[in-house]
Amino acid sequence: MTLVSRPVLAQQAGLCTTPSGFVSANASTAGRGVTCTGHTPAYWADPLNFGQWPTGAGYFPTKVTGPGGHNATTFQDVFNPKLILPANGNPTLLEVLVLTGNPTNDVARYVSAAVLNAAAGLTPVLLVPAVKDIWSEFATTGFFSPSSGARWDANEIIAYLQTTMQ
Repeated sequence: MTLVSRPVLAQQAGLCTTPSGFVSANASTAGRGVTCTGHTPAYWADPLNFGQWPTGAGYFPTKVTGPGGHNATTFQDVFNPKLILPANGNPTLLEVLVLTGNPTNDVARYVSAAVLNAAAGLTPVLLVPAVKDIWSEFATTGFFSPSSGARWDANEIIAYLQTTMQ
């Protein structure tokens, strides 16, 4: 049997699928996928969009003091293993949404946006537990396996997550 590797970005515009569906969608996209309306990391990091964060699901961009106050949601509040940065051992999701510099930070940035999208109901094919699984596997192995025989590195994970974002 010969496996053919197709470009990850061969996905039909406007459609998104589960991670395992994305692997097979590269062979044929006909009739697959649903429309996702997720947002990019830059969208979620923009103060003008803080009101769109899914606070009802417990995700907060900033700390609010006083009655009814809350802390900003940290990466560690959501994901395991935690992301440790040289200057900050417990970054907030907001801080992670603007990280750059290496593949781990890049994946952390995109899974942070993906978890907000999932919690807000914007990605029906990618729910919060699946996003957490992507990070957990990537952070411990350096790869994510969406299906048997497939192994995605940071670039492929990000390319998939981008298909769920507008």
